[in-house]
Amino acid sequence: MFTSGYELSTAITNVFIFAFSVYGYFKIKDKKLWKFFFLTMIIDSFLGSIVHGIVMEEFYINIIWVFLAFFFTLTVNTLLCICLDLKYKNIFFLSILLSILMFSQMVYGFDYLFTFTMYALLVLAICTYYILKSRKDNYIWILIGFVFQVIGGILLLYKVKTNFMYLNHNGIYHLFMLVTLIFMFIGVNKGFSLEDSYE
Repeated sequence: MFTSGYELSTAITNVFIFAFSVYGYFKIKDKKLWKFFFLTMIIDSFLGSIVHGIVMEEFYINIIWVFLAFFFTLTVNTLLCICLDLKYKNIFFLSILLSILMFSQMVYGFDYLFTFTMYALLVLAICTYYILKSRKDNYIWILIGFVFQVIGGILLLYKVKTNFMYLNHNGIYHLFMLVTLIFMFIGVNKGFSLEDSYE
């Protein structure tokens, strides 16, 4: 029923992200977009743990990846909308556009995860600029998290892997993502926010 080796290790790292995202979601108060960000991470990591951890037919795996791809876009676009102080509808508009592009690449056999990773790195660059410009309280914690995310993204793109605990590029990236989330949570929990006028 369960996978093994690199796939199982990747699933386990998703479980770590899931657990921390649940914690972050319930601990963050009065910041709706940040709570939505952690909610999408909960769904991302839950679906990721299933697709990597449970043996299934390829048809069902592909169905889950379609949903995963969409929630990936929700996660990264929520962060973008937080930093640009955009409204909820922009999250879904941007996510639908990116999902259409990624789904088209999936159908034709292109590496849609490469497209997503490059888009995520672009979003991080934009957010870094606006965070530095804002000089909001405790912004440094968010930026430290971004640094770990960039490193993880680079390792993902280069498909780095190790025999240690059967961690491949996916599992390693997830561990960097976990560290990223921890630092972001610290910043938000200490009062960092760019949310001013959304409703």
